Amino acid sequence: MNVSGQESKLPYHEYTGPMEQSPNDHRQHRLIRLPNGLTALCTHDLLAETATSSLSVNVGSIADPPSFLGMAHFLEHMLFMGSAKYPDEDDYSSFISNHSGVYNAATADDYTYYHFSIDNDALEGALDRLSWFFVHPLLNPDGVDREVNAVDSEYKSGLRDEYWRFSDILRSLSNPEHPYSKFNVGNLETLRDAALVANVSLADEVRKFYNMYYSSSIMRLSIVGNHSLDQLTEWAVSKFSAVEDRGDTRMKLKDHPVGPNELGKVIFYKSLEDSDEIILQFPVPNLESRYRQPVHRYFSVLFNTDTTGSLLSYLKEKGWATSIGAYNENMVRSQLSSFYIGANLTPLGMDHYQDVVKTIFAYLQMLKEIGPQVWFYKELSQIMELGYQFYERPDELDWAIDTSKILFNDHLSPEHVLSYGNIIDDTVDPQYIADYLQHLNPTNYRLLVGSQKHKLVECNSRTRHYNVPYHVEQLNPALTTEQIDADSAKFSFPKPNVFIPENLKMSDSDDRVADSGDNTHPQLLKLTDNLELWFRQDRQFHTPHGAINVVIEPRHLPSTPQESVLGLIYSMCLSSVLKKELYGAAMGGMGYSVDTGGLSVNIGLGGFKEKLSLLLSKIMHQIANFELKREDYELYRQDLEKRFSQLHYFTALQNINMHQTLLMHSPAYNYKAEEYALHNNVTFEKTQEYIDGLFKQTFVQMMVSGQFTEADALDIGDIVVQTINSPHLSKEQMHTVHSVSMSPGSYVYSLTIPDEDAGNSGVISTIYCGKGSDLDESAALMVIRPILHNQFFEEIRTKEQLGYIVGARLSVSKAGRSSFEFIVQGEQNPIYTKLRIDAFIRGFREKLVGLSDNDIQDKINVLAKLILEKHKSIAEQADEDWDAIDGGWYDFNAKHKLVERLRMVKKEDVLGAWDKHINPETASESYTRIDYHAWSQKAWIPQSKDLAGYSEGVVALFGCLQREGVVNGTLDEVEEAVHSLASGTDIVGNSQNSVYGKIDALFRKANSALKSKVALDMAVDQLKKDIELTGLKYKSTKDYSDIGMQRTPDGTWIIGDMDMFKSAQGLNPSPEPVETFVPKYSN
Repeated sequence: MNVSGQESKLPYHEYTGPMEQSPNDHRQHRLIRLPNGLTALCTHDLLAETATSSLSVNVGSIADPPSFLGMAHFLEHMLFMGSAKYPDEDDYSSFISNHSGVYNAATADDYTYYHFSIDNDALEGALDRLSWFFVHPLLNPDGVDREVNAVDSEYKSGLRDEYWRFSDILRSLSNPEHPYSKFNVGNLETLRDAALVANVSLADEVRKFYNMYYSSSIMRLSIVGNHSLDQLTEWAVSKFSAVEDRGDTRMKLKDHPVGPNELGKVIFYKSLEDSDEIILQFPVPNLESRYRQPVHRYFSVLFNTDTTGSLLSYLKEKGWATSIGAYNENMVRSQLSSFYIGANLTPLGMDHYQDVVKTIFAYLQMLKEIGPQVWFYKELSQIMELGYQFYERPDELDWAIDTSKILFNDHLSPEHVLSYGNIIDDTVDPQYIADYLQHLNPTNYRLLVGSQKHKLVECNSRTRHYNVPYHVEQLNPALTTEQIDADSAKFSFPKPNVFIPENLKMSDSDDRVADSGDNTHPQLLKLTDNLELWFRQDRQFHTPHGAINVVIEPRHLPSTPQESVLGLIYSMCLSSVLKKELYGAAMGGMGYSVDTGGLSVNIGLGGFKEKLSLLLSKIMHQIANFELKREDYELYRQDLEKRFSQLHYFTALQNINMHQTLLMHSPAYNYKAEEYALHNNVTFEKTQEYIDGLFKQTFVQMMVSGQFTEADALDIGDIVVQTINSPHLSKEQMHTVHSVSMSPGSYVYSLTIPDEDAGNSGVISTIYCGKGSDLDESAALMVIRPILHNQFFEEIRTKEQLGYIVGARLSVSKAGRSSFEFIVQGEQNPIYTKLRIDAFIRGFREKLVGLSDNDIQDKINVLAKLILEKHKSIAEQADEDWDAIDGGWYDFNAKHKLVERLRMVKKEDVLGAWDKHINPETASESYTRIDYHAWSQKAWIPQSKDLAGYSEGVVALFGCLQREGVVNGTLDEVEEAVHSLASGTDIVGNSQNSVYGKIDALFRKANSALKSKVALDMAVDQLKKDIELTGLKYKSTKDYSDIGMQRTPDGTWIIGDMDMFKSAQGLNPSPEPVETFVPKYSN
């Protein structure tokens, strides 16, 4: 280690030894340690348009004090509340947002990380602000109530989430003396209420926790930018050396949370969704010290295979399972690990869950009997080495986050920092594999059985924080003996992988240039009656990769819910067959996707190009010659039934997204209609008939990209066309999904969330803008987008705390109109949330007015750099090209055209776009808006007659009053009170305890934290304006009363019958090509 000074004049230690770096990684890296023990990795990436950083602290929720569960998570929130140098609470967030950046943080069991990405020019300022989180945070007491509510909201958002419920089962039923068993998220009870009970200040407690655990010597920093290494180093040293070193404050754990008292148990727990699964959890040695020999991958891959002789193949044949998987999890980094084997079971498999467990151990017995297969491990090593040799630039933020956590490994050699997780030793001691396998035995596990409906047990116990029903008992002795009675002869080890590339020689560069011609965009090689073939040869990345995209347009397409279901079953069965035959593709550095469940067959392939043609041939052979097996049909029909039933447990926003798709696209089928068709009109014979008729006529559209030649591309096109071998399909016969063209006006669509226990409601307010093809307006809207999102998040989530999920986004449609969407999921009633969105929209114009011309230009410059950022891989380039082809506009120069218009945008253009489209008070007559409201059944839900009969303000107020228990009255009484307050007249004869009296008292309160107070003020203000104004607030070009639609007092149409409403709208046309291309070859 050398001691250097550089410009900062502060000492630091630099690792100057060799670093195992991919020959294809052209970045520069420097690994340093500051005098206070903080380790940092600085990465100079000349091509990075965005700078990123992540600081990880090796302390997390297992360090929570028993009296304040969730303290580590709460501290994560509090660190954003200002520092001694930057005392304003929103200084960090504003700085990041104002420089087109994003930021976040997360708390895990044994680490917490804080990260951001930002324009390179603002990197120093962002690093300085981040460093002061740890140099001198204020942990402002004024922010305690708000942030503890934010933590509570985050906790509540997971109450109906299967991931958090399963995690709660794992923790709650672990060794109660182990820190892992504690509730780790935090809520009002474990933080605010716990402080009240203990008569202490929560602000003091969080500062104690910070002072006890946040030490520089357990911090790891990663910085990526296009600045020089010396500059990045200087910033790391000068800004983070002042963080205090409190020594090694990490939690030291010896025992595993699944100890002797937990082993040999079976835990039955109730899932929300209609799914049946078993999970075997084995305590295993932590392998961080032998990170170059991760033998757990050997077993994970074996359990994930679906070849003849595999565990999954056998379970499918028995009709017991549809999928299986296995993985190693470091429960506490470098200390504790578990190996999990899980299976998704059929109803029959659930009846035989003990037989499934026996079968798993029979498979493990087979692995013991044949002994470690070192050649298989070497295959894994070979594939990883190939991937690292031809390394593709990662996402900068992902890299920063990953490396800041990798550096926690005390066993990690500095020379392996860059290659960690990408390179493993090509040899391994067979005994090491055998030793690991010894831990996967019947005496060293606990079994978890999840189902919505357990037949044999009653789940009468419940976890405390997520209320998950469960029952625990001893495992059947037949499942815990050293030698389980099961036949291992039915299994066999996988054969060598035929998809591992052998010849990675690059094509001669001169031949490539001569062969490919103009390479500014893909070339149209062929355009015939049945094939449209595009080709782009790689001249940028020089790696032996390729990408193939195929769309097969068949004549016979889903035109009814029944046919849609038939297509889904076909897709699931085909996927199963392909997985069995092509399992080695992913292991060979290739990936594929095949989707036959929509209006076309979509195939995507990518990876090492040598075997992509082979992979495509095998896929096409199965598609063209598919024979449906009755046992597969029955298996996946049941699986589809479960998937439909699981939609019942969709969250508020998931429900809105599903109904939004139905409302805004044609054709689109309601899942209820599909579910009905599945139960009443779908049979094995009809499915086979559907498959047989699928490719009677076809048209193929495809693109070949990467290290191929034109001859390769033409041959690949022939593979597809000749394998299908069907008559051509004309353009007129092709089916297209169109988006609905909304007529100007304001609309609301309400739905009730089916899950009666869901506590959160949701809102998506969609406001339509100009045509997506209008580049001038699109450019102006794009300048608004990052400012809008950050301000909306800050106001609605951070300040008003209306939900945990909050965002604003811009959607640009080439075929229709662009739109801004305002998204909130939280506990408040949707009408109240919608009105707060309206209030934000009204106030946001001031933010735009406050921007200087230089501010606008700075944002344009950042956007332009991001849009024109160079692709990181052949796959990225191919995705962009294919979007232009498959989308139908063939505009390969769209980014440059957009940036050209973007650079012309002025402040008045931004204000003009906002006033014309978004602000209802200034918008043109083309103003179009639709609000989607998903109502929790735990809230009061207004009927259509309520929405039509009362103002939004009154309805929102009534919902808040009901939720907060302020008053029990009727809508008429609340409306009367609001009218009285708005007009300044008292209601005669009302006491203080009357509805009016209580509302009047609330109105007169100067300070109140109740949402009802905000709702009341809004309702009164709204009515005052209505008294002053005449006519409807929202104009409409159509009268929908003839199809039974009602209208709210402000002129918003209430959508009841979705199909009737859609029938009254037009459809957007398909995109028009911006240019006509002439194929290079005529046949």
